[in-house]
Amino acid sequence: MKSFGKIIGIILGIAVVAGGTCGVLIAINGGFNKEPEPVAEPELEPEPDPVATEAKMRILYAGTTFWGRRTNTAARASELGVKYPFSKLDTLDRKNYDAWIGGLECPVTDNGHNMKEEENIFKFNCDPDYLPEAAKYFTAFGLGNNHSDNQGGGTGLTTTRQYLDQNKIQYFGTPKYSGNVASEQARDTAEATNCAIIVLPMNVTYDNTETKQIQMPFGFCSAHGVFGVPAEDYLQNMKTYSAVVPTIAMPHMGAEYKSVHDTLRQNLYRKMIDYGVDAVIADHPHWTQDAAAYKDKLIVYSMGNFMFDQTFNKEVSRSAAIEANAQLKDVANVDFDKWDELGKACLKDKKSCFANIQNAALPRIQIAWTYDYHGTTSANDRITRLASDAEQAEIGARLKWSAIPASMKVSK
Repeated sequence: MKSFGKIIGIILGIAVVAGGTCGVLIAINGGFNKEPEPVAEPELEPEPDPVATEAKMRILYAGTTFWGRRTNTAARASELGVKYPFSKLDTLDRKNYDAWIGGLECPVTDNGHNMKEEENIFKFNCDPDYLPEAAKYFTAFGLGNNHSDNQGGGTGLTTTRQYLDQNKIQYFGTPKYSGNVASEQARDTAEATNCAIIVLPMNVTYDNTETKQIQMPFGFCSAHGVFGVPAEDYLQNMKTYSAVVPTIAMPHMGAEYKSVHDTLRQNLYRKMIDYGVDAVIADHPHWTQDAAAYKDKLIVYSMGNFMFDQTFNKEVSRSAAIEANAQLKDVANVDFDKWDELGKACLKDKKSCFANIQNAALPRIQIAWTYDYHGTTSANDRITRLASDAEQAEIGARLKWSAIPASMKVSK
């Protein structure tokens, strides 16, 4: 019995201790009904902003472009209509390019087709209903040539720019070539300048594998020199633009129907590069001429006729379309968001565009350019298309492409 009593005593002691312990725990936790305090999640480190690792784009430069006169006659007689001169441009793989830039050698108005005047001067015109087709291929047109003022000078050019705006085709340049405002007033509007910002799509890749297409401003400058040498202030404009953005000069000058350039053009185009432009890509002679490297920058003296109505020999119905591949340097330090913002603002407001870029004071982007050429022909039917292999070889020989340094050419 005594043993039984001891056992009962031990059990009661344990119960008392257990009860006291529970009471303490309940008191500590504030009673049975209170939820336990949540354990705080550790703060996560914010993810770093993605860093650009690559930025590139591909441009195709096209030579003299014109769909008036005999090309228009052939198009109107065809079931293709206004699609006619563009109907084989898919042979040039437009989808592989971010932009096409051409020289439009005509005003775009409703004034009808060109005629031959008594003094043997041709008046050109291009009908506006071709522009929706042109817009499928061309990003921008240069207007600095000897025919863009053919329909009333500034009057026709104002209409041309309005039609290009409606079709979302950018433009640059003026047929004016001297600094004499009084004598050049009739050729184009007073405020027209030879340089403008053209906004091109740039493809940026980041270290998180994200890709983004941004709107990058570039400078494009005309240099109309058919009737005389462009004024020094027009060349200074190239220098001003080149100091802020990558800038391309697209002169319209040179002796017609010649296979090689002359000394005047060589000295002038080299001066443009000395003033800072990234390349000189020219037209006007209606034949493809030679190309050259100067200070590791490309000069093409004449691309030839890309889309034109002349077919009297193979020289006037072929061209060298120049492919330019841009690879940005030091991309990790480029403020792509800011450049994109400036580019989009330029598309909305051309007048204040360049001033806004200057005021932003961003470091000028630096580009490694490589090039290729693609021969085209419009022989027999005035429909532009990729040339045959034999014609490609002939055009390459005319360009003297083998003499262009390998570091400037697209790797094959």
